[in-house]
Amino acid sequence: MTAMYNSGVLNQITRADYAKARFRASLRGLLAFVFRRNNRLLSLSALLNDAEIVNQHSLGICTVPIERIVGSMARTNDFDRNFAPRQEFTEHRWLSIAKAMYRGIPLPAIELVLMSGRYYVVDGHHRVSAARALGQKFIDANVTEITIR
Repeated sequence: MTAMYNSGVLNQITRADYAKARFRASLRGLLAFVFRRNNRLLSLSALLNDAEIVNQHSLGICTVPIERIVGSMARTNDFDRNFAPRQEFTEHRWLSIAKAMYRGIPLPAIELVLMSGRYYVVDGHHRVSAARALGQKFIDANVTEITIR
């Protein structure tokens, strides 16, 4: 994805990517409403409220399949279940990350929690969202594994 784009073209491309992601989020939200399905990210906070942590340890930096990232620690209203942006205020940050991805600029690893085979975002929601929208399959993450009872 490290093609050379001038700023004007890159702005158009990333704005189109963002608009498409927002449209998909809106469409999935409508379909979820019509068919009475939940389209929100899973909430790690809610899961931890009902459980006791029995073990927690760092797995370090890992390459994680984006499709296995299913939830968030705290931002379940900002992105849909597929990490498409649901809120307008996400646009500026999302666009800057997408532009960096197109330019091949390395971004810091996101922060994830692994629990029961599922990954939850602590930090890096916009990076996951943009990566997913741009077709990226894997992302580098600093992973902490939690075991609950």
